[in-house]
Amino acid sequence: MSDRHVVGVDESGRGPVIGPLVACGVMVSEENLEVLSEAGVRNSKKLSPERRERLANTIRKAAEAYEVVELGARTIDRLSGDGVNLNRIEAVGFASILKGLDADEAYIDSAGASPEKFVDILQGFLNADIDLTVECKADKNYSVVSAASILAKVKRDKRVEELGKEYSEIGSGYPSDKRTVRFLRKQMENRAKLPDFVRKSWKTVNRLE
Repeated sequence: MSDRHVVGVDESGRGPVIGPLVACGVMVSEENLEVLSEAGVRNSKKLSPERRERLANTIRKAAEAYEVVELGARTIDRLSGDGVNLNRIEAVGFASILKGLDADEAYIDSAGASPEKFVDILQGFLNADIDLTVECKADKNYSVVSAASILAKVKRDKRVEELGKEYSEIGSGYPSDKRTVRFLRKQMENRAKLPDFVRKSWKTVNRLE
């Protein structure tokens, strides 16, 4: 039996104007990597919400450990206001996860089109020697990254669902969602300021002002 453990890291909610960016890391033993593959753990975007929920339970049972970091709209706006771009914001969350899991080997879905640049950014937030494999679309190539993607997506969906119970008709939170844009426009017409869960630094909001 191998003592090797690998970590997969991914996020959900990079692009939305509403809600948090949720980063997740999943640590799995080498033996349980096969469990993930056999269970059908794959790209979260191609799975129904119900399927993601079921797989999330399987992932939690198979994982040695997992970490979730939520970067809320206010944090994203504050960092953006300080000139920190989204790739660096994501790297902050990923680095926190890798430290929390005490990772030795990690597979990571790259933020941005250049994995090499993202590795450099990520290393700047790490004070540890970790074997990093960073690729675009890593969630399609590595089941452990797919697992992290699924847990992140399930967590973010729950957060958006909670907001939807308090503020009806917020939609998915993505700028392309007409319900979301309609909600933002209505909020801006009726309130002095937008709710804290709205990313006010996003172009979607600026265009409505």
